[in-house]
Amino acid sequence: MSNSREERDQVYAIIRWDGFQGPAARPEALVTVKEIVSSLELAEAEVARLNALNEGKGVRYWWQATRLFPSRK
Repeated sequence: MSNSREERDQVYAIIRWDGFQGPAARPEALVTVKEIVSSLELAEAEVARLNALNEGKGVRYWWQATRLFPSRK
């Protein structure tokens, strides 16, 4: 596989932090990648929707840009 930037798609991971689990929880149990979306606009809208829906429940959502490598065939 080549490392060329042109061969990767820009995508956005929607990430959830479960603060309600408390400080004794393992870090990997606190963070979940909920989904991957293909546009910044969709990522921003989904994060806003989820944060509003879950306000006061001890969870927080944010997005993170990442890359998707095409399938090798």
